[in-house]
Amino acid sequence: MDKIICSSCYACKGFYMMPNVAEALKNKGDFIVKSIRKDGGDSFVAEMVRQIRAKYYKPNGEKKKLKNCDTDLFRVHDAGDLFSGAYINCWIRICDALPDIRFWFPTREYARVDQMPHLYQLALLPNVCLKPSALRLDEPAPKIKGLDAGTAVYTSEEKALQDNHYICPATIHAYRLGKKEWRKVDKKERAKLSSCAGNGCKLCFIKGCNKGIAYMAH
Repeated sequence: MDKIICSSCYACKGFYMMPNVAEALKNKGDFIVKSIRKDGGDSFVAEMVRQIRAKYYKPNGEKKKLKNCDTDLFRVHDAGDLFSGAYINCWIRICDALPDIRFWFPTREYARVDQMPHLYQLALLPNVCLKPSALRLDEPAPKIKGLDAGTAVYTSEEKALQDNHYICPATIHAYRLGKKEWRKVDKKERAKLSSCAGNGCKLCFIKGCNKGIAYMAH
């Protein structure tokens, strides 16, 4: 299990383990499933579009300029995946309703053959970047026909480069310093260095990228 990336998932520790956080996540999951069963996902789609518009847009329809959020970009799922065809179809509708936002979906659902027709339809949208994620540490990013180049997690920067991957700048600083030295860095500086915005990087949101991205384990 040590080589399975998900065995050390951040969603299995820290704040995710707090009862109120776990309950909130469960409630969100229950809402999605009930919506799909009751109305084909209509209420879920409507609620997601409403919340994203409220967060990203002014009442006059102009994009907001937020301090800690790029309103041109939206990462789908901080933990979790596109668990069913019906759920994927909901996201097709959400992304289609918000064409001037670029959506990034990390996924391992390519491993389920019955999911591929739905994933292909999602990947066809011009504002969607659907990136397959590797299953094990130090294995190259998956290459799946019809999807963008995938992502991987490496324990060796040298091996990631040998495998012809881009190195994620938001993970390289902590990797190079090591845990002990990284903890000595000012908290605000750590937050900046470990963020996409702090490194001026949007690579995961670029549709048509044909080179894998390596996140460094740290």
